[in-house]
Amino acid sequence: MLSAMVSSLSKRIEQNEAMTRELSDQIQILNANQARLRAEGQTADRERLLEYMQDWISNVRRFIEKVDGLQKNVRNVEQEFQKIRLRVDQLNVREKGAMGRPVEVGIVTDEAIQRLTDTERSVLQLLISGSRAAPEIGRLIGKSREHTARLMKSLFEQGFVERETRRQPYAYRLHEKVSRVLEPTVRAQAISPRD
Repeated sequence: MLSAMVSSLSKRIEQNEAMTRELSDQIQILNANQARLRAEGQTADRERLLEYMQDWISNVRRFIEKVDGLQKNVRNVEQEFQKIRLRVDQLNVREKGAMGRPVEVGIVTDEAIQRLTDTERSVLQLLISGSRAAPEIGRLIGKSREHTARLMKSLFEQGFVERETRRQPYAYRLHEKVSRVLEPTVRAQAISPRD
């Protein structure tokens, strides 16, 4: 009986040893899989980091391209500004050189005068009787000094009036071609019966 028990125990010990070897093999497989997964995880993390860095680098490149484009636009605007400034300086020199000589005006018609604002036409009618200083014009039309200055500058630049620059404040008079168009209209209005 003892021999049967020893034999049975031996079999169980062999079975346990076989199970232990099998478990040991499975543990080694699990450890190998765990190491592989860690390596793959680190690789995936590295790949994600690499993708993020590549995206960041491409964003920085696009930003640099936009900044370069803006700098180019700024240079173009500066060049255009310099051209305009040069043109304005040339016009100022011409205006100063004229010293009261009339500005060249194209053909002035009733239609051109009708396109002016009511205030501009009122100023032109005021000037039919003779030249007037800007502050006087402002008082007569009921406008501020700044408004009158802008208005007279506009009329001067359009060639409707001439400006006497030898004294301050500037005096304005109708351009001869404008007078020729306005005087008949004013005379007709003075002669026509009032309602």
